[in-house]
Amino acid sequence: MATAPDQANQRNQPELVPETKGAQTRRAILGAAVARFGRDGYRATSVADIARDAGVGGTVAYAYFPNKEALFFAAVDEDASAVIQEGVASTLDFADTDIRHWQDTLIFTLVTAVERHPLARRLLAGLEPEVTPRVLEMPALNELRKAATEKLRTGQLAGIVRPDIDPAAVANGIIALMLSVLMSVTQLGSQTAVTYANDVAAVFEAALVASTPPASAPA
Repeated sequence: MATAPDQANQRNQPELVPETKGAQTRRAILGAAVARFGRDGYRATSVADIARDAGVGGTVAYAYFPNKEALFFAAVDEDASAVIQEGVASTLDFADTDIRHWQDTLIFTLVTAVERHPLARRLLAGLEPEVTPRVLEMPALNELRKAATEKLRTGQLAGIVRPDIDPAAVANGIIALMLSVLMSVTQLGSQTAVTYANDVAAVFEAALVASTPPASAPA
């Protein structure tokens, strides 16, 4: 039998809104697009292929995405968002103000996450050169830049990040550096991350970590 506190908690919990059929269909199409584009690439994939994989009619996808290009970029953003959520969200915990912990874990969590996401991996491997410039402006990366900026601002307030840096500019530089490392790792192998991890961490520390005042000499 539920106790009074249990009943109160149940009343305070928001009701889960069932997913509409349209949302389910869109999600199925998007999931099929991530898998198919990740495996076969943009040029070799048709919207009809994706619709068939999703178990919907050949023209249904156009009710949610106006064309193949729009579907591709939606799929890229979906897969990239998953990579960021899996590989970065935990390292952007604002309760953890240890910048050194962030820099030490960021590369390896991202590399591990990319391995599980074929479309993101395909782009990082340079297999879709025609679309790479547009990928740099996708919403998932913009959100990551904002989160990194806030992480740096929080560190400045805590006195552990250099006060003389521009958090937004440095956050953009960090994301660019991480993308470069991920591309290298994807194209050259995971050993690259191990080889350059200390060097990347050194760049982070020099650019971010506030210096500790020297101890006063004893009187």
